[in-house]
Amino acid sequence: MRIRTCTLRDLPRVVRIERTSFGQEAYSVTTFLAHVLRDRRGLLVAEDEEGRIVGYALSRAGLRWLGVRRGGITSIAVDPPHRRRGFGRALMAAALDYLRDSGVEEADLEVNVGNRAAQSLYQAFGFVQSRLLPHYYGLDENGLKMVLDMRPSSATHRAAQAGGAHRSRNG
Repeated sequence: MRIRTCTLRDLPRVVRIERTSFGQEAYSVTTFLAHVLRDRRGLLVAEDEEGRIVGYALSRAGLRWLGVRRGGITSIAVDPPHRRRGFGRALMAAALDYLRDSGVEEADLEVNVGNRAAQSLYQAFGFVQSRLLPHYYGLDENGLKMVLDMRPSSATHRAAQAGGAHRSRNG
Protein backbone atom coordinates (compact mmCIF):
# COMPACT_ATOMS: atom_id res chain seq x y z
CA MET A 1 0.00 0.00 0.00
CA ARG A 2 1.18 3.49 -0.83
CA ILE A 3 -0.45 6.85 -0.04
CA ARG A 4 0.63 9.77 -2.21
CA THR A 5 -0.53 13.12 -3.53
CA CYS A 6 -2.94 13.00 -6.46
CA THR A 7 -1.82 14.07 -9.92
CA LEU A 8 -3.89 15.24 -12.88
CA ARG A 9 -3.35 11.84 -14.49
CA ASP A 10 -5.03 10.19 -11.47
CA LEU A 11 -8.28 12.17 -11.71
CA PRO A 12 -10.23 9.81 -14.01
CA ARG A 13 -9.72 6.91 -11.57
CA VAL A 14 -10.53 9.11 -8.55
CA VAL A 15 -13.77 10.26 -10.20
CA ARG A 16 -14.73 6.63 -11.01
CA ILE A 17 -14.25 5.67 -7.36
CA GLU A 18 -16.29 8.72 -6.32
CA ARG A 19 -19.16 7.80 -8.66
CA THR A 20 -19.11 4.14 -7.64
CA SER A 21 -19.18 5.12 -3.97
CA PHE A 22 -21.68 8.00 -4.02
CA GLY A 23 -23.80 7.63 -7.17
CA GLN A 24 -25.90 10.70 -7.91
CA GLU A 25 -24.44 12.50 -4.90
CA ALA A 26 -20.91 12.24 -6.35
CA TYR A 27 -18.72 15.30 -6.74
CA SER A 28 -17.91 16.31 -10.30
CA VAL A 29 -14.53 16.12 -11.97
CA THR A 30 -14.51 19.93 -11.74
CA THR A 31 -14.56 19.74 -7.94
CA PHE A 32 -11.53 17.45 -7.89
CA LEU A 33 -9.75 19.49 -10.56
CA ALA A 34 -10.25 22.67 -8.52
CA HIS A 35 -8.64 21.00 -5.50
CA VAL A 36 -5.70 19.69 -7.52
CA LEU A 37 -5.07 23.12 -9.03
CA ARG A 38 -5.57 25.03 -5.75
CA ASP A 39 -3.67 22.81 -3.32
CA ARG A 40 -3.11 19.31 -4.57
CA ARG A 41 -1.51 18.24 -1.27
CA GLY A 42 -5.05 17.95 0.14
CA LEU A 43 -6.07 15.30 -2.41
CA LEU A 44 -4.43 11.98 -1.62
CA VAL A 45 -4.70 8.62 -3.35
CA ALA A 46 -4.10 5.08 -2.10
CA GLU A 47 -2.41 2.56 -4.36
CA ASP A 48 -2.55 -1.19 -3.91
CA GLU A 49 0.45 -3.49 -4.24
CA GLU A 50 0.21 -3.36 -8.06
CA GLY A 51 0.18 0.45 -8.13
CA ARG A 52 -3.55 0.76 -8.94
CA ILE A 53 -5.44 3.63 -7.33
CA VAL A 54 -8.05 2.09 -5.03
CA GLY A 55 -9.10 5.06 -2.91
CA TYR A 56 -8.76 8.76 -2.24
CA ALA A 57 -9.15 11.36 0.50
CA LEU A 58 -10.04 14.96 -0.26
CA SER A 59 -9.24 17.36 2.58
CA ARG A 60 -9.25 21.12 2.96
CA ALA A 61 -7.30 23.48 5.17
CA GLY A 62 -9.23 26.69 5.73
CA LEU A 63 -8.38 30.08 7.08
CA ARG A 64 -8.44 31.13 10.72
CA TRP A 65 -12.01 31.89 11.77
CA LEU A 66 -12.91 33.28 15.18
CA GLY A 67 -9.51 32.39 16.55
CA VAL A 68 -9.41 28.76 15.36
CA ARG A 69 -8.00 27.51 12.09
CA ARG A 70 -10.51 25.03 10.67
CA GLY A 71 -10.29 22.42 7.99
CA GLY A 72 -11.72 19.03 7.32
CA ILE A 73 -12.32 15.96 5.27
CA THR A 74 -14.47 16.78 2.25
CA SER A 75 -14.67 13.24 0.89
CA ILE A 76 -13.02 9.88 1.37
CA ALA A 77 -13.78 6.68 -0.53
CA VAL A 78 -12.30 3.29 -1.29
CA ASP A 79 -13.27 1.18 -4.28
CA PRO A 80 -15.72 -1.49 -3.00
CA PRO A 81 -13.52 -4.55 -3.74
CA HIS A 82 -10.71 -2.98 -1.69
CA ARG A 83 -12.70 -1.99 1.40
CA ARG A 84 -11.94 -3.42 4.82
CA ARG A 85 -8.25 -3.79 3.97
CA GLY A 86 -6.90 -0.69 5.74
CA PHE A 87 -6.92 1.74 2.81
CA GLY A 88 -9.53 4.02 4.40
CA ARG A 89 -7.65 4.12 7.71
CA ALA A 90 -4.35 4.91 5.95
CA LEU A 91 -5.98 7.64 3.85
CA MET A 92 -7.60 9.20 6.93
CA ALA A 93 -4.30 9.18 8.82
CA ALA A 94 -2.51 10.83 5.89
CA ALA A 95 -5.28 13.43 5.42
CA LEU A 96 -5.13 14.33 9.12
CA ASP A 97 -1.33 14.61 8.89
CA TYR A 98 -1.79 17.05 5.99
CA LEU A 99 -4.28 19.09 8.03
CA ARG A 100 -1.97 19.14 11.07
CA ASP A 101 0.97 20.19 8.90
CA SER A 102 -1.23 22.98 7.50
CA GLY A 103 -1.91 24.35 10.98
CA VAL A 104 -5.51 23.17 11.27
CA GLU A 105 -6.72 23.18 14.88
CA GLU A 106 -10.23 21.82 14.34
CA ALA A 107 -11.32 19.42 11.60
CA ASP A 108 -14.83 18.45 10.62
CA LEU A 109 -16.64 16.13 8.28
CA GLU A 110 -20.15 15.03 7.43
CA VAL A 111 -21.33 11.41 7.33
CA ASN A 112 -24.62 9.66 6.65
CA VAL A 113 -26.27 8.58 9.92
CA GLY A 114 -26.69 5.10 8.44
CA ASN A 115 -23.01 4.67 7.60
CA ARG A 116 -21.90 3.03 10.83
CA ALA A 117 -18.62 1.73 9.37
CA ALA A 118 -17.48 5.23 8.45
CA GLN A 119 -18.59 6.64 11.81
CA SER A 120 -16.59 3.93 13.58
CA LEU A 121 -13.49 4.80 11.55
CA TYR A 122 -13.86 8.52 12.29
CA GLN A 123 -14.41 7.87 16.00
CA ALA A 124 -11.23 5.76 16.08
CA PHE A 125 -9.38 8.91 15.02
CA GLY A 126 -11.02 10.98 17.77
CA PHE A 127 -13.90 12.59 15.88
CA VAL A 128 -17.01 13.16 17.99
CA GLN A 129 -20.57 13.79 16.90
CA SER A 130 -21.36 17.49 16.87
CA ARG A 131 -24.89 17.74 15.51
CA LEU A 132 -27.56 16.12 13.39
CA LEU A 133 -27.96 17.46 9.85
CA PRO A 134 -31.60 16.82 8.87
CA HIS A 135 -32.11 15.77 5.22
CA TYR A 136 -28.43 16.39 4.46
CA TYR A 137 -28.27 13.48 2.01
CA GLY A 138 -31.82 13.78 0.69
CA LEU A 139 -35.38 13.79 2.00
CA ASP A 140 -35.09 10.72 4.19
CA GLU A 141 -31.34 10.66 4.81
CA ASN A 142 -29.88 12.63 7.67
CA GLY A 143 -26.25 13.42 8.15
CA LEU A 144 -24.04 13.88 11.16
CA LYS A 145 -21.46 16.61 11.61
CA MET A 146 -18.40 15.22 13.37
CA VAL A 147 -15.50 17.30 14.70
CA LEU A 148 -11.94 16.67 15.84
CA ASP A 149 -10.02 19.03 18.10
CA MET A 150 -6.49 18.83 16.69
CA ARG A 151 -4.80 21.19 19.14
CA PRO A 152 -1.85 19.43 20.79
CA SER A 153 -3.33 19.73 24.28
CA SER A 154 -6.63 18.06 23.41
CA ALA A 155 -7.45 14.48 24.40
CA THR A 156 -9.07 13.89 21.01
CA HIS A 157 -5.83 14.98 19.32
CA ARG A 158 -3.94 12.32 21.25
CA ALA A 159 -6.58 9.73 20.35
CA ALA A 160 -6.30 10.69 16.69
CA GLN A 161 -2.57 10.18 16.73
CA ALA A 162 -2.95 6.80 18.39
CA GLY A 163 -5.67 5.76 15.94
CA GLY A 164 -3.47 6.52 12.98
CA ALA A 165 -0.49 4.71 14.42
CA HIS A 166 -2.12 1.30 14.72
CA ARG A 167 -2.35 0.11 11.16
CA SER A 168 -2.45 -3.51 10.18
CA ARG A 169 0.29 -5.05 8.06
CA ASN A 170 -1.92 -4.54 5.02
CA GLY A 171 -2.52 -0.90 5.92
